[in-house]
Amino acid sequence: MNAKELEAFLVEHQDKDRAWLVANTGRSARWINETQAKLRLAGKIGEAVGQGVKKPTLTAEQQFELDMEKIRASREGSDAKYKVALNEIHKLQERIEGMLNVSGKVETFEIKPSDKAKTESVAFAIASDWHIEERVDPETVGNTNSYNLAESKRRASNFFANTVDLVKKEQAKTHIDTLVVGLLGDFFSGYIHPELVALCEVGPVPAAMLAKQYIASGIDYLLKNTKLKLVFPCAVGNHSRITDKVQVGNEYAMSLEWMIYHDLAERYAKEKRVTFVITKDYFNTITVYGEKIRMQHGHRTKSGGGYGGIMIPLTKAVHKNNQGEAKPPVLDIFAHYHQRMHVGNIMVNGSLIGNTPYGYTQGLRGKPEQQFFLFQKGYGVTIVAPIFVE
Repeated sequence: MNAKELEAFLVEHQDKDRAWLVANTGRSARWINETQAKLRLAGKIGEAVGQGVKKPTLTAEQQFELDMEKIRASREGSDAKYKVALNEIHKLQERIEGMLNVSGKVETFEIKPSDKAKTESVAFAIASDWHIEERVDPETVGNTNSYNLAESKRRASNFFANTVDLVKKEQAKTHIDTLVVGLLGDFFSGYIHPELVALCEVGPVPAAMLAKQYIASGIDYLLKNTKLKLVFPCAVGNHSRITDKVQVGNEYAMSLEWMIYHDLAERYAKEKRVTFVITKDYFNTITVYGEKIRMQHGHRTKSGGGYGGIMIPLTKAVHKNNQGEAKPPVLDIFAHYHQRMHVGNIMVNGSLIGNTPYGYTQGLRGKPEQQFFLFQKGYGVTIVAPIFVE
């Protein structure tokens, strides 16, 4: 067909869609678009875009622009400008068709629950820095905290109750038959600083006896309300010492907490579900799924003034402690700093006492909370969450 015959063919079959016209004329889709546009300007065909094809809806701005291009093309009569107008019309039509395609029906696919076998994990709850007998006057910490013996008992009770709740929640997704409760020290304040003589409600020995009572009551609760095997790695803090300064060579022997741990181990010696891990070493390292987890109180790591946060000195300490280790621990757990956090292979526990005058003025402010996490077989640390105690 020559040009006139093709135009006549398009006029006769203007109700056909573009694919049909391309197939029956042997011309390109662009040629069809431009020729149809020219025929529309001449009034030889209508505005329909094809049988069975929904006519695109133009916005007011798009319709105005299209009308202006038609007027300019018809008035100016210049072949060059006429071709520019046709090209602009063609681009606008393609843009509208593209928008219609994007906003059309979306094909979705069904997502089914994973059929992967249930995973296996060990749950951890870290207990430290309870300072049960130390009073905190709200006015000394900007009314952010209030603490005394009665409040410490309530928060310790919440620690064990909320730990059980967290374990049961996670047992819905992973198999857990063991709970590790890290007893990492400073359960009471003692008299290691002069002001503590005035701030503590009872002396160091009665405070140690109360701390043992708190922990034993918690162990009884765990035994009664779960079927878990209970493991208690122990580390002494700096507040439980009976000397003026820390004695590195025999620190364990100068600590009332070391005595508490042994008393508790003897109390539960016949309970098959309870295991105490007590060492004379400053570090207490356990193995879970073939990986080592190292725990300590943390008072031997100097903060260096705290500039840049505690993670810098803790990272240096871990690097130093790993020297000579054929297989270093995958996780180091610290207490002492009263700030719950987890960064990479370092985890820090919070405190039960919360803000104290010393920490508040030093910018070491943290909520009363302890650390909970899962160590999953084949993956390591997965879920990390606070144990709220208030």
